[in-house]
Amino acid sequence: NIEIALEAAKALDDKNCWEKLGEVALLQGNHQIVEMCYQRTKNFDKLSFLYLITGNLEKLRKMMKIAEIRKDMSGHYQNALYLGDVSERVRILKNCGQKSLAYLTAATHGLDEEAESLKETFDPEKETIPDIDPNAKLLQPPAPIMPLDTNWPLLTVSKGFFEGSIASKGKGGALAADIDIDTVGTEGWGEDAELQLDEDGFVEAPEGLGEDTLGKGQEEGGGWDVEEDLELPPELDVPSGVAGGAEDGFFVPPTKGTSPTQIWCNNSQLPVDHILAGSFETAMRLLHDQVGVVQFGPYKQLFLQTYARGRTTYQALPCLPSMYSYPNRNWKDAGLKNGVPAVGLKLNDLIQRLQLCYQLSTVGKFEDAVEKFRSILLSVPLLVVDNKQEIAEAQQLITICREYIVGLCMEIERKKLPKETLDQQKRICEMAAYFTHSNLQPVHMILVLRTALNLFFKLKNFKTAATFARRLLELGPKPEVAQQTRKILSACEKNPTDACQLNYDMHNPFDICAASYRPIYRGKPVEKCPLSGACYSPEFKGQICRVTTVTEIGKDVIGLRISPLQFR
Repeated sequence: NIEIALEAAKALDDKNCWEKLGEVALLQGNHQIVEMCYQRTKNFDKLSFLYLITGNLEKLRKMMKIAEIRKDMSGHYQNALYLGDVSERVRILKNCGQKSLAYLTAATHGLDEEAESLKETFDPEKETIPDIDPNAKLLQPPAPIMPLDTNWPLLTVSKGFFEGSIASKGKGGALAADIDIDTVGTEGWGEDAELQLDEDGFVEAPEGLGEDTLGKGQEEGGGWDVEEDLELPPELDVPSGVAGGAEDGFFVPPTKGTSPTQIWCNNSQLPVDHILAGSFETAMRLLHDQVGVVQFGPYKQLFLQTYARGRTTYQALPCLPSMYSYPNRNWKDAGLKNGVPAVGLKLNDLIQRLQLCYQLSTVGKFEDAVEKFRSILLSVPLLVVDNKQEIAEAQQLITICREYIVGLCMEIERKKLPKETLDQQKRICEMAAYFTHSNLQPVHMILVLRTALNLFFKLKNFKTAATFARRLLELGPKPEVAQQTRKILSACEKNPTDACQLNYDMHNPFDICAASYRPIYRGKPVEKCPLSGACYSPEFKGQICRVTTVTEIGKDVIGLRISPLQFR
């Protein structure tokens, strides 16, 4: 209680008490009591700075005059700096014998007459007139926009337990008997209660404590005849403490509000909303339950980038830390408790990034393309979309990324295989044939079919090579490519046989195992990645998906959730 502390400090009038009171009052923003404390302790430096930060320029000028009267040159000059009073600074420097500094101050700030008068005092033979910096800039303290006249507002709280007890005792004292002290008998209390003093306030011991100093009212004595075991009727029982008037109110702190980030978490089951709120743990739990993520290392950078978009900063008052605001995507009807965060990542952004992946695939930079495709794939669960069409587009985006990642990774692996033996050459042809069953863009499918056509023609599997040639011509390649393909096709049709038996049946639909790069024909058991949908043979269940590098193969999950519509 700062008011009670102030009264106590006035009663004690001790420097240490005033200093401690000033510290506590400063923490509470009660600058009026802080001012009084600094005045009592004569702490002029802190007092000047207090007037500066509260914008009280009038009192700051008084402090400058006081410093001048006290002959405190340092404080005088400092207050002149606070006020931006250039002429006063020139006068102080001149009085201190600092002619060079006084001249530079006057000349730099355009006080030409003062500068000329100071320049004439220099002795050309003994003193050098300092040069003026032509690039000097004016440095002035900012003018106070709104001087602080009132104390910083505080929350109103109910009385605490101890304050209530003190108040109760105070009320009890008002109900106590008002007895004239002169009428109290002395026999029960003894002569020690009567201390006789002379005019100076002192008395010798024999006079003050002797036997002759007893009061004359002994006939009023006889001791107190109080019966403490007096029996009273039960209907007169009074609850204890009624005389004290104890108050019921204990300390009730202000109700803590709910932060915007906590509101976001309460209102949403979408992982990205929890990431934007900074609740990475709950976001990881949602990703684990919805799409089976178990390895969050690749998500670290995405989490940090997303979290950085979750709030904006702005400057309120000069010299104060920046303030934060939390933008809502439903700002029109968010209110106080219904807000959900604005999401910076959009579906169109991922679609635009997909074009870069296509370009990398076209020029043959497969490893870079796989990295970009995987980045898009991992970003899809961090989207928020508004309608069913966008949900379908996001799922289609996952399918595209999966097809390219599986196919390109298989192509990278194929190029690493040796070619010395026939079995090795057969395996290379098989992987090239599997790649032709990926769902790719026509421009890329043309390249894949050309590769498979050349490999199968070299292996003398002319029958299968002819099917690749026909598929290639159906896609409408460039004229020179089409002409060469027709030549190969005519050569294959002359001898429509396959020299080598391969593990490849173009007529039986199959999925490519993303781990072994072997076909899983329809009807065979298969395990899938819960996020990408990549297929695996059963022996890979429980392992990390090769496509996403974050999910568990075959894990039972809720499913991708990127829209509030999916929770209705």
